[in-house]
Amino acid sequence: MDRRQMIVQRVREYFGERLDDVAPMVRQDRQELRGWQEPAHVRAVARRARSEGSTEGSTEANAATATLTIEVVRAAGEANPAQQREALGQLLESALGGLEKVGRNTPNELNPEEMAGLEVVLLLYARPAVAIEDTRLGNVPPFWNILEDQREDIEMAARGVGRIELLGHPECDWAGTGFLVSDNVLITCRRIAELFSEAKGDHWQFRPGISTWMNYRPDYQGTSAAGYRINNIIGVSDRYDLALLEVERPQPYNGIGPTPLALAAEGPRDVNGRPVYLIGYPVRDARRNEPEPVARAFRDVYNVKRVQPGMLRGELTFGENTRLLRHDCAPLGQTAGSPILDLETHQVVAIQVGGRYLEIGTAVPIYVLRDDPLFRRANVTFCTASREDCTQASEQLERLARTRYWGEVREFIQNVYQRAFGNR
Repeated sequence: MDRRQMIVQRVREYFGERLDDVAPMVRQDRQELRGWQEPAHVRAVARRARSEGSTEGSTEANAATATLTIEVVRAAGEANPAQQREALGQLLESALGGLEKVGRNTPNELNPEEMAGLEVVLLLYARPAVAIEDTRLGNVPPFWNILEDQREDIEMAARGVGRIELLGHPECDWAGTGFLVSDNVLITCRRIAELFSEAKGDHWQFRPGISTWMNYRPDYQGTSAAGYRINNIIGVSDRYDLALLEVERPQPYNGIGPTPLALAAEGPRDVNGRPVYLIGYPVRDARRNEPEPVARAFRDVYNVKRVQPGMLRGELTFGENTRLLRHDCAPLGQTAGSPILDLETHQVVAIQVGGRYLEIGTAVPIYVLRDDPLFRRANVTFCTASREDCTQASEQLERLARTRYWGEVREFIQNVYQRAFGNR
């Protein structure tokens, strides 16, 4: 599949029946970006491209248009606000023409500018990377208003996701993403654990001279700011790309502390087309196929905590015992070790393994590990209550809170919680 086919296919897949709703969103955002002086060098290239493009089939015109596309996409990532806004506005304007051609089923007429514009639209609207800013979910694009409706649950889940940082490693100051599944146990990928640990007989141990920390903050603070040390390698799966680590129990900061994520005991009702979201720290990886101009334009996305929504795209089975989930979250940046959560129940359904730019990613389904010996040894619990059960329990607790028995009930709940999960 060539690049044009891939972009058109993703536009149709991601927007689906709402394709006609995208153009008004793009047009409105383009209008809001107007009023800034277009940089002289961009304006000159644009005039030249339009002039030379009047000759149909001209090689020089195609080259000029391609040059303009690269310059505009790169300018969208520049620090100068005026240049950045105008370049992004130009890309949105080009995307309008691309959306029209996709809508009338003439994708072969797409020019490089329109293809670049469609890529930007895909990454801004269809599969965005929404920032977590000081434990708060950032601005949500209109296409994903459901994230706004679920804001509180998403923000709570994001607290338990962190970046594994290294001290003393000869090459890296971070390893990847991990997330809490109990007060002192976190999950990450095996390949991430291998950066700072190694097998020694039937157990794993830290590599000499390397200390490892868990940092739950949304931005990159450096190892000196990461306050929770990883004390032990509980174990590494011999079947899946994942590892369990023992970490210091988190303490609240700014009045809010990291909380463990709930693990789904059963798979979702539909593994094809079900809305999910990934929480992680996307990083630029040269091994992925992200175009350099696009990566540069979205450089602010990398290295900070993001929520990246998408859909499940089915399940793969290898042999008799190995299963993987397919999804289209996180087309931008490498996010191995990140949790993928169901957008309805907010339970973790999978852990991200890998993917490529604008291609289907793969993840380990968490529910297949419910009876895994490694998880049993670490006392990792899975959530068997449905969302309806949780809602009913909350309503009953609210009613109790208004009665004179609340003090006694609250003390009982605290004692049960402490016996189950330890002191917080």
